[in-house]
Amino acid sequence: MVVPDLAHLMRPGSLQLSALPPLSLYVHLPWCLKKCPYCDFNSHEFGGPELPEQRYVDALVADLDASLPLVWGRTVHSIFIGGGTPSLFSP
Repeated sequence: MVVPDLAHLMRPGSLQLSALPPLSLYVHLPWCLKKCPYCDFNSHEFGGPELPEQRYVDALVADLDASLPLVWGRTVHSIFIGGGTPSLFSP
C-alpha cells in the first residue's frame, strides 16, 4: 500500500473543517516482565534493576510538547495507555 504525502494538509488554510475533531491519545509503555511469544507490539523484556521510567516520561513530555502546535485547540477525548505492561510504571 502506498501512503500518500499528507504534508499539504498541514499548511494553514488547506484543511477546512466546521469544527476541530477531538483527539484520542495513545501512550505506549514498552516494557514487560516477559515478552509473550505471540506479541507483535514494540515491547521489551525488562530484566534490569530499575526501569528508566523518569527518562522515558521526560522524553514523552518532550514529544507531546513538540506535537502541541499540530493539535492546538482540539479536545482530548480519550487517553489509552498500552504496551508492554503499563502497570510496571509507578502510578
